[in-house]
Amino acid sequence: MGWSFRNLEIYMNPATINLSTHPHGGDHIPVAGLRAPEELRRPFNELAEALLKAADGREVIFLQNYGNYGDSLIRYGTIRFFEDLGLRYREYDMMKRTHKLMALGNGVFDRLTHRHLFVYSGSGAWADACRIGLTNVHRQFAANKDLFILPTTFQYYGLPSDVPVFVRDRFDSWNTVPHAKFCHDMAFYLALVTPGRLLADRVVPNLGLCLAFRTDNEARQHGLAALRGNVDISASGTHRSDPLVFLRFIDQYSVIATDRLHVAIGAMLLGKRVLIVEGNYFKIRAIFNSSIKGIFSNCELVQDSEMYVLADSFDQNNGVISQDI
Repeated sequence: MGWSFRNLEIYMNPATINLSTHPHGGDHIPVAGLRAPEELRRPFNELAEALLKAADGREVIFLQNYGNYGDSLIRYGTIRFFEDLGLRYREYDMMKRTHKLMALGNGVFDRLTHRHLFVYSGSGAWADACRIGLTNVHRQFAANKDLFILPTTFQYYGLPSDVPVFVRDRFDSWNTVPHAKFCHDMAFYLALVTPGRLLADRVVPNLGLCLAFRTDNEARQHGLAALRGNVDISASGTHRSDPLVFLRFIDQYSVIATDRLHVAIGAMLLGKRVLIVEGNYFKIRAIFNSSIKGIFSNCELVQDSEMYVLADSFDQNNGVISQDI
């Protein structure tokens, strides 16, 4: 019988004063906005089965891709996932040269011993905007072919079909890697954990609208980043930054407007109203259609023009957000 998370309870993260008083971290009610929990859970069950089969009782060497603050949410979900599977793992930070060298050295040594499975973290770093993941995995593959790739967006791939790999969208990434299996971005796993394991000691939001538009080379509409009050929270940290600080920043607000995928995911997990626009390639639309549409009810993919109207409405109404936007 295959692995299943069916016995894990699904919870809501309401904006209550203190969720940590409950032994499991909160009230036993669904995540706000999550209307199809089985659609969220099922791919994680399949990922769990595949990963446990590939590891076959061995220790996992987890190769963490480096990136911005949003990547810390991917890492947070991945660690929670590993904990629930009971995986033995050690983590190498691929931002550090010493860790890259240790991963390569372990890989060469393991050609003889086969003591480890090398698992590369999910990311968007296999694309024109960033190729760090692509480069790191191809280098590691040259040292050891015993690899497993967690849910990722792919513009490029180039590895043999026998490498276990998961895409995080059912569209463009699947066209690039048609033999891959699908699972949601690892940050979505946090919708399946208790509120206390996501973010304890929450408070009622005291701010209305958060504008969180990217200011880097993945921005498609730079005018949004220039809006008054914009805060590119993802640019203020890295994959090693504290994800709880990231979530607490988001939790101050009632409505989040963004073109940052993991700002949107974090806000959805916290029950916020989320408006998201596309970046400069297919990632957001593909993930929206794969993991948000029909699964979460509190996130809308909108046009740039609607974002400008929202920002103007917010300014003109002294912080009151129109429900018509």
